[in-house]
Amino acid sequence: MRIQSLTLLGLLTVFGTSASPQTPLATPDSSYVPLHPELEAQSRALLAKYPLMDTHIDLPATMRTINRRPMDAIPKLNFSHPGHFDLPRAKAGGLAGAFFTANAPCPGAFGRDVGPDFLEPTETVQHVLESIDLVKNTLAYYPAYMKAARTASDVRDAFAEGKLAVLMGLEGTHGLANSLSTLRMYAELGVRYVTLTHVCHSSFASSNGGGAGTSGSTIPPAHPGNGLTPWGVELVHELNRLGVMVDLSHTSDNTARDAIKASKAPVVWTHSGARAVNSHPRNVPDDVLNMIGDGPGQNRGIVLSVLFSTFIDPNNATTARVVDHIEHIAKIVGKSHVGLGSDFNGISLAVEGMEDVSKWPNMIQELLFRGWTESEIAGIMGGNLLRVMEEVEIVKNDLAHLPPSPEVYHKRTDLPAHEWGGPNMAYLAPDVQKIVVQQKRLRDEL
Repeated sequence: MRIQSLTLLGLLTVFGTSASPQTPLATPDSSYVPLHPELEAQSRALLAKYPLMDTHIDLPATMRTINRRPMDAIPKLNFSHPGHFDLPRAKAGGLAGAFFTANAPCPGAFGRDVGPDFLEPTETVQHVLESIDLVKNTLAYYPAYMKAARTASDVRDAFAEGKLAVLMGLEGTHGLANSLSTLRMYAELGVRYVTLTHVCHSSFASSNGGGAGTSGSTIPPAHPGNGLTPWGVELVHELNRLGVMVDLSHTSDNTARDAIKASKAPVVWTHSGARAVNSHPRNVPDDVLNMIGDGPGQNRGIVLSVLFSTFIDPNNATTARVVDHIEHIAKIVGKSHVGLGSDFNGISLAVEGMEDVSKWPNMIQELLFRGWTESEIAGIMGGNLLRVMEEVEIVKNDLAHLPPSPEVYHKRTDLPAHEWGGPNMAYLAPDVQKIVVQQKRLRDEL
């Protein structure tokens, strides 16, 4: 059945029947053609039976990029919307759960040189919070079609109700502005993973720099060993305590190695491929993949395969080539440690056959064509990710006795916050004034 022939009634059957009158779903604008027509019915049956999860969709970035008032985009998501995602296409493609990413441009985009101390501009926090706000308001606008989720159980509940489970991730620790307090507030708001770097280094970790649009270039290394800093190790431990997944896409190889060693919980790559299949710095090398699996000393994490043509194969960017990446990764880490993370709305060109969210049946058909079993496909669709989420929650519960980390980035210059005292320290009690005077004297003597 071609997607163009789906009626509004048919879409509501996929979504759930409690559509709000002000937000009817349009017929999806899609050019979907089954990759393996003989497997179309089987792929649809699997999508109806098991939740398909995508760990990386940059929807907030698109909404902020094309709108002076980003919230104006929310009502448009039930029609054909620019980019790879809108609600009609998502449901036509059988998407059951999505992580919408909150992020901020790297500071260089602001014309800011953070210098060797990585003193990030606080605009990054504003951008992240506004992105989170967009997601929350989108959820509020579409209660019949979307449901907020934080846990694996939440995802399963949404799937049972015929709603899209919506989760959030943070892409890049420059969005923390060097603060674990900021991290904790993001976690309270629903952020379920943090990508340790984007296409720039941060005070926490080194990036591979090979972002979308690159041809394999890297940025100059940072930090001793070009990996995770001691401050970054503290971040990983706090992520474990909070039950927030550690995402290693975009990180340098050494950052990935260091983070795997530091993490007590399974790690994730939310949108990466296999470097052995296509030698791009955004893809994961085999020696790092060897650290993932079910064996002694291995991390029980997951690699979720990206759909960006440049990362997959610039000369053969097809759905079949994506599965080549998946199968190579699975050969090393095992089929219970692979999943799907498109990077939709954050890439210029998706692979042939997977041009937008309506095309997910093609991925299932290619896996069926290659002989993957129903249970294996159920795992890659979302079951493996849900297992990781559950194990991250177990670690969180095991660490519940620990207090929040009190650590502060040692190169920050705004603490102690002496400037908060007002003119002539008029806002400070006399004993506090005395302490401030002493601290300033000591600082000046150093």
